[in-house]
Amino acid sequence: MKRLAAVAFLLLLAAPLAAQGNTAEMLQRARRLYENLEVEQALVILQQVISPASPFVVSSEQRVEAYKYLGASLAFQRGAVKRDSAITYFRAALERDPFVDLEPQNFNPAQLGAFAEARKQIFAAAVRPARADTLTPGSSQVTIQALTTHAARMHVELHATGGARRVLYDGDNDGLREVRWDGLVSDGSLAPADRYQLDVIGESRLLRLTDTASTYLDVTWLHPVLEDTLPALAAGDLLPEQYPASVATGNLLKGLAVAAGALLTQTALASSSLGGGNALLSGAVAGAGVLTGIVSFSVRQRHRDIPANIAENARRRAERETANLGVRQRNADKLRQTRLAIGSASGGVR
Repeated sequence: MKRLAAVAFLLLLAAPLAAQGNTAEMLQRARRLYENLEVEQALVILQQVISPASPFVVSSEQRVEAYKYLGASLAFQRGAVKRDSAITYFRAALERDPFVDLEPQNFNPAQLGAFAEARKQIFAAAVRPARADTLTPGSSQVTIQALTTHAARMHVELHATGGARRVLYDGDNDGLREVRWDGLVSDGSLAPADRYQLDVIGESRLLRLTDTASTYLDVTWLHPVLEDTLPALAAGDLLPEQYPASVATGNLLKGLAVAAGALLTQTALASSSLGGGNALLSGAVAGAGVLTGIVSFSVRQRHRDIPANIAENARRRAERETANLGVRQRNADKLRQTRLAIGSASGGVR
């Protein structure tokens, strides 16, 4: 059962492909008949292609081609009715694809005139998706094809998610215009890597109509790999630059301890045989200990800096900054080599 289901699926998938192939063959026969000036036979086949009753799948591009040659075939024939019908079919082609055109070397003045009239009767602005390309700013450009079906004021603008933008054209236009972009945005800087929306806005000079068309493109920066700068020095990377407050207190306590020791010694060893001179000496030692402790406490409280550590930390900071300056300079050199990879994108601006 699974094998039968798979075969049935493949047959269903193949049917539209075969139908499109049949449509392509019909269009090929119609073009051959048209080129051999067998216009009536060409018209019959072209009518079959666009007929709702056609058993074949007809793609959008194939339908546009059928309308184009229907218009050309009818314009080839003489008569006002034929010309009006030709204009109607040309309009149908233009409404589906504003870029459709008649090559002057392949069509006669009557056909070109009918096509020009069709362009006047409808108004559309259009833009073709940008081709994938690599752009070197300052030395190359990307070409974008924009169009208005007849005389109009045309505004072409590129803008990105992050706010970068650039007006590529703003002025009069009639037909196809190739607009070029050098990879820079409005402030003259390199276009950031981002998704861009390209808008074409047309205001008809003949009809009270405005039309807008958009396409999207992704811009990616191509440059050598950038280096990371050294991180900021953490507390563990630096030496302490001040003595803690406990050092001053310790000095005071040491002085008091000396004084207390002298007094205890004098009491423990008090004896008539030692004489009164020792008591005076112990008192002097105790006083000196107290005075030394107080002076040491005061000096350390006012002068807590450690000059040697401060100098070493300054050296370490300068060494880091010098290294980071070199990294930034090398990265700047690499960024000056940046090229832009430009690719067509589907969907809206992210």
